[in-house]
Amino acid sequence: MDVADKPVPVRACWLSWLAVATSDQGDVVRLLGLTGVRPSTWSDGMDLVDDVAHSGDGRFSTVVVTPPLDGWILVFGAWLGLPYLARTDRVTQLCEELSAQFGKAQAYFHSEQNDGEAWLIAEHGTVLRRWIAEYPEAAIGEPFGVERTLLDAFGIVGKPEDLDPDDDLASSWVATWGDCWATTIAAEHSLDPTTIGPSTPSAGTVLIASTP
Repeated sequence: MDVADKPVPVRACWLSWLAVATSDQGDVVRLLGLTGVRPSTWSDGMDLVDDVAHSGDGRFSTVVVTPPLDGWILVFGAWLGLPYLARTDRVTQLCEELSAQFGKAQAYFHSEQNDGEAWLIAEHGTVLRRWIAEYPEAAIGEPFGVERTLLDAFGIVGKPEDLDPDDDLASSWVATWGDCWATTIAAEHSLDPTTIGPSTPSAGTVLIASTP
């Protein structure tokens, strides 16, 4: 890898990613069943993340895999997007399997278009929390950590999935998400990809791959 090729912030209108607590990039590629793996640069790889998110039917065909970042491998692509109902169950299963292997695995979706937020936190094969803003009925587990703190600050004492959608409090929450973004959750539990940069510890090469 070119020593000048350093991590850059990852931004996309619709950003879906997986975070796996390992430094073994090859193992993640193998366990995800990725093919056609080829090296890239940070700038080209991250440009592709946004291009793929806009590519219609082709959006599920390609992912971008980072080298280890401070003990985490991140994999970007709509193929890992929790709000895409065709992918929700499989992404959940992947997080269960990967967390059983590596201890922790997480999936996230962040929209810069205010289309909703989603996250899944799994440890040792068990989903601790799944939240998909567009589909509250798909929630699993109890809010905890920064999600619980922000819900409390907003005045929501229970779980957001239990709110009456016609209630004023629910409407206010949906309008702003109470600053409870997927990137906020990721910053607490792994890495916020929108804030990584040249100072983020990293060693290795960005990979582009085709999905199964």
